[in-house]
Amino acid sequence: MNIHAKPLQNVVQDLSANTTRGLTEAEVQKARETYGFNELPPPKETPMWLQFLQEFNDPIMYILIAAGIVNALVAEPKDALVIAFVVILNTVVGFVQERRAESALQSLKKLTAPTARVVRNGQMVEIPARELVCGDVLLVESGTRIAADARVYEVSTLQVDESMLTGESLAVTKKPDAVLDEYAPIGDRINMLFAGTIVQRGRGKAIVTGTGLMTEFSKISTEIQNADENESPLQERLEGFGKYLSIGIVAIVVLIFVVGWLRGNSPLTMALTAIGLAVSAIPEGLPMSVTITLSIGMRLMAKRNAVIRKLVAVETLGSTNVICSDKTGTLTRNQMTTVKLFTGGAEWSVSGTGYDKKGEIKDIAGNAANTAQNLALQWFLRTGLLCTETRLKDAGNDAPAFEIVGDPTEAALLVLAHKAGVDGEREDWRVSVDLPFESERQFMGVTAQKGDKYYILLKGSMERLLARSPKMMAADGSLQPIDAELLQHQTEKFASEGLRVLLLAMKEVPHAPTEEELENAQDLVFVGLAAIVDPARAEARDAIEECRNAGIRVKMITGDHAKTAQAIAYDLRLAGDEKPDVLAGRELEAMSDEELYKRVETTDVYARVSPTDKLRIVKQLQKYNLVVAMTGDGVNDAPALKQADIGIAMGSGTDVAKDVSGMVIMDDNFVSIAAAVRRGRVIFSNLRHILIYILTTSLGGVLTVASSVFLGIPLPVLPAQLLWINLVTDGTSTFPLAFEKEHGNVMKYKPRKRDEALLSPRMIGHIIFCGICMMLGTLALFYYNVNIMQYPLVKAQTAAFCTLALFQIWNVQNSRSLERSLFWNLPGRKTGESVEKISFSDNLPLLGVMIFAMVMQIGAVEIPWIDGLLDTPYSLSMQDWMRILAVSFSIIVVVEIEKLVLALKNKFVGK
Repeated sequence: MNIHAKPLQNVVQDLSANTTRGLTEAEVQKARETYGFNELPPPKETPMWLQFLQEFNDPIMYILIAAGIVNALVAEPKDALVIAFVVILNTVVGFVQERRAESALQSLKKLTAPTARVVRNGQMVEIPARELVCGDVLLVESGTRIAADARVYEVSTLQVDESMLTGESLAVTKKPDAVLDEYAPIGDRINMLFAGTIVQRGRGKAIVTGTGLMTEFSKISTEIQNADENESPLQERLEGFGKYLSIGIVAIVVLIFVVGWLRGNSPLTMALTAIGLAVSAIPEGLPMSVTITLSIGMRLMAKRNAVIRKLVAVETLGSTNVICSDKTGTLTRNQMTTVKLFTGGAEWSVSGTGYDKKGEIKDIAGNAANTAQNLALQWFLRTGLLCTETRLKDAGNDAPAFEIVGDPTEAALLVLAHKAGVDGEREDWRVSVDLPFESERQFMGVTAQKGDKYYILLKGSMERLLARSPKMMAADGSLQPIDAELLQHQTEKFASEGLRVLLLAMKEVPHAPTEEELENAQDLVFVGLAAIVDPARAEARDAIEECRNAGIRVKMITGDHAKTAQAIAYDLRLAGDEKPDVLAGRELEAMSDEELYKRVETTDVYARVSPTDKLRIVKQLQKYNLVVAMTGDGVNDAPALKQADIGIAMGSGTDVAKDVSGMVIMDDNFVSIAAAVRRGRVIFSNLRHILIYILTTSLGGVLTVASSVFLGIPLPVLPAQLLWINLVTDGTSTFPLAFEKEHGNVMKYKPRKRDEALLSPRMIGHIIFCGICMMLGTLALFYYNVNIMQYPLVKAQTAAFCTLALFQIWNVQNSRSLERSLFWNLPGRKTGESVEKISFSDNLPLLGVMIFAMVMQIGAVEIPWIDGLLDTPYSLSMQDWMRILAVSFSIIVVVEIEKLVLALKNKFVGK
């Protein structure tokens, strides 16, 4: 208690902490036994039995239960048994599928579970946040969501957003040595970090003092945990569509009841028929089908390193017109190598690739560098070695390359120092990282002390540091006036080769500077330029071409020099074979929003941009009514990620970036983004397949019963049989449609429009066509059996019952695609082009469900105890079944003809 008011040494002692080496594994186990895991109790879950009962909390279920009770009291109890069976089985299926969908979504959330960086056994490690214990040394930096309460003991410009706890919008600057009153409110505890708050700037170290229920965050966690995730717009549209459709179906069913009653049918029979028809026609399972389809799609996307955090992201992917992508690590490999440098007035080349240990520095003539005699080169290497927060990890003498812990750009300079043989010099210096790199600052600075001498060392962009450097160091160590024109030329030369360019500078100072003095340091001495290669991903080039063919523009956003960015963009063929159009950050800053609007759509590359520039770019693109995806990884990228139609965070990015994003790319690879767009299109296509199938089967049943009533003929299908059909078809076949694979190449088509209707005119025409075919086929066979075969009415109804059921079972295959045949390739629009067929075996879950449904349907007629319940006392002969199969299979035949006619029309008439 009151840890903020205690002296730091007392806090360390009370928690048995160690600020140098952190905790040992034994100390961690002991602390965990005392304090438990760093997690809050999960929200109280609804018991499974109650979740099951909640499945009955639905208007359709109320109607069915009421119908069952009426049947039991005034009609035959067997109909009540059928209704009870259908209700229970539908409930079980819905419950199981919903549980599976929830389980899949929970599994995806675990993939982006928060982590924390700590020091244990003298090593910096990253662990799941739930494994933090009191006494841990916690490391935080810009963009980190703090995972536990902690007492700060070392900071570098550390500012934290605590608005979620205090309501104060301004970030709080943390001060380790602050002396606070015991009763200081949370907002004034400037020597503390609190779980759930976000580091806005800087970095720091702290001792964990509270985990789980011991944190201040736990006091407000109940409200946060109980907040529900909003449904996606697609889910809301489908629910609204389902409600309006249900109202329409109820109106038709009421009309059928009235007309049937007036035509002499008994009110009870017509009431039960109306209820059965309503239940079979109303798409009550549509919302659940959407959820299941989305969860399956999200699981498949996660296997390709794209983790969906918000359901809206799935549907937005299919409409994306523009992807604004970071360059480093996303379009490039993020395996930096210093290949050239300019120092002491001369250009040098460096051999070796990646983080290989072997390599050497040579001049243009091929002579090895003599570091001892070139003071400018010495200071260049020293600055790269000391001005860093990264370290190399040697896997052993047999390992050809280093492993890195930290930033790849800094690692390239550390490997360079190793190649020059000066990396051992690090032990001679005492270094303080006073100014960590921030994207808006575009440079970092450290204070290096050796004996009684102090130096400030900086590295960063030319634009930020060249103007502060009036002098440059010669090879002999003398200082000469800076030749800005020469350095600009050299920078552009490196950049035109696709190399990242960093400027390194130093200055001797009388004492250790403050952070403000370091940030505003002037009169620096230029010691060199580092030219670093970050090879483009070969696979990214193919993914960009794929996106371009799909009508998606890819725009590169980078902090690199404009020439570097343009060279990489051309290598990636960002604008095809044309030279990419580049807009530099300084030009962009000078533009008004109106001027930027005119350039933004045609610009391919944005160089030296700040996070604020990203936000402006997104807003101007959206003015063209484009659906924009934006990638980002830093805390300052959050506004742009939030503004974009879909924010895409990198797996290596900050917690803040992930929190506001709809999707996280775990491998930071652009290929995974393109793959997610592809999967998003497939998911939306599958949702349409499900919608088409549900509406087709509903319409087929409604038209069949309605026609018989209006024509004044006996009902071809009885109420209990309608319920059975609903169970055998809708209850089983919709779910496997979510597993439908991609047909052809969905990336050949332009993005669908943001406001595109769920059903196109082609789909509506197909639904009506199939519904009419089912009605005509069922009534025709019913008429044939009654009037030609002279079957008893009950037997003719049994055959009609089976015909309508098999119509709907076969029709699920038609719903898989409206353009592709099940048997042969259809002619394409272009000469020599064909539309590849799909086969029954492409979707094995669906084929299995079809076979299961057919077996159930046969059992409904041929198994004695079931045929009694469904009023099917007559067994059907082989000839009857052959006629039923032939008539019902006609739905496949007529749709195949429909597809062929439309394909020929598109090929010849469409031209």
